Parts: sequence; structure tokens; C-alpha cells
Amino acid sequence: MNQLLSNEASQQLVSDIVSLAEKLAIERAKQSQKRWLRQNEVMKEYRCTHADITNWEIAGLRKRRQGKSWYYDRKDIDEVLETLKQ
Repeated sequence: MNQLLSNEASQQLVSDIVSLAEKLAIERAKQSQKRWLRQNEVMKEYRCTHADITNWEIAGLRKRRQGKSWYYDRKDIDEVLETLKQ
């Protein structure tokens, strides 16, 4: 059988791929723990629309403006969603 890489090179390649995957997973975990989310981040993470966010604001979701963007506290979003469940 014809081998493209030596066993040592194959092991190194696998090790590098696993290391990269771990770094990406940690980065995504940190991102998901970010406290303040912009409106587009809320829509992406909570899989909702702008209209949903407007309804949440009517239900009591607070927001703050920083520059041109609106930011929402993840804790506030979760509280409003819990309230709407009941």
C-alpha cells in the first residue's frame, strides 16, 4: 500500500487538527458566555427575528445604546423569556 505521509507525520497532523478543534470550541464557548449581545447577535443566538425582540422589549426587556448599536443583557433576555413562558 502506498502511504502519502509517514506514521509520525500522520500523528502530528491528527494532533494539530484536534488542537485546532479544541481552540475553536473554547472560542465559541467564550462567545456564548458573552454578557452583552448586539441585536444581530441576539437574533442569531436565540434564532429569533427583530419582531420577536420588539415583543420582548414590550414584555420588559431592557436595552442600552452604545454608539450606533443596541445591546441586550443575556440575563435580561433569559428572564423575559422565562416570564413569557408562564
